[in-house]
Amino acid sequence: MARFAYDRDSENERKNQMLMSEERKIPARSPELAPLKRAAEDGDAEAQVDYAKYLHQQFDDPAEAFRWLERAAAQQHPEGLYILSLFYLNGWNGVQSPGVGFKLMEASAETGFPAAQLDLGLMYIKGTGTAPDLPKAAQWIAKAAAAGLPVAEYEMGLLHLNGEGVERDFLTALGWFKKAADQHHPDGLFYIGAAVYEGLGTDKNPAHGWEIIQEALRMGSTVARNNIQNYPEPAAAP
Repeated sequence: MARFAYDRDSENERKNQMLMSEERKIPARSPELAPLKRAAEDGDAEAQVDYAKYLHQQFDDPAEAFRWLERAAAQQHPEGLYILSLFYLNGWNGVQSPGVGFKLMEASAETGFPAAQLDLGLMYIKGTGTAPDLPKAAQWIAKAAAAGLPVAEYEMGLLHLNGEGVERDFLTALGWFKKAADQHHPDGLFYIGAAVYEGLGTDKNPAHGWEIIQEALRMGSTVARNNIQNYPEPAAAP
């Protein structure tokens, strides 16, 4: 597995570096978090990530969160690498660098972290921080899908539906959509409903397909909402 060492030369990153002796002088954000901060100070990478998430999400302090994520990432912690990548991709700490974000995401994906494998695949599709590469995108998304991540299963369905980086195969796409729908993915459920409505790869049953599409709408499917005009309610049988 490749180890990723990120560039610390920027002025903003230098400002965020702090000796642990100085870090220990900073009190925890709440008494309840004091044990977690002590564990993070003692080098527990899992604690460093958990404490960083509290700092960012509950206390709106991306700068302090960034410092702890850097420490966790230096220990090759999968989620630490992943979240630090998101910091660089979104500029949450004032530094936006798609290239660094890509390298961190790749390092996290190589540890087997499914969320990073999915996002790395999406980065290859969009060309974020790297050149677009659909075959590589499909390879990484497939790893996340194999781990049971419903969004990745849905994305594999789209790749096979459109023949992007993989062979175009509607039945294979439908199989992936079903896996995603079985885990309550709204857009995956829409594609199942549409297939049943039209009789594509399965027995045609417009009434049942319409019901499935309505359920996808109730679940918040954007794809269903954008395509509902193509699937009117079938007339009731006489």
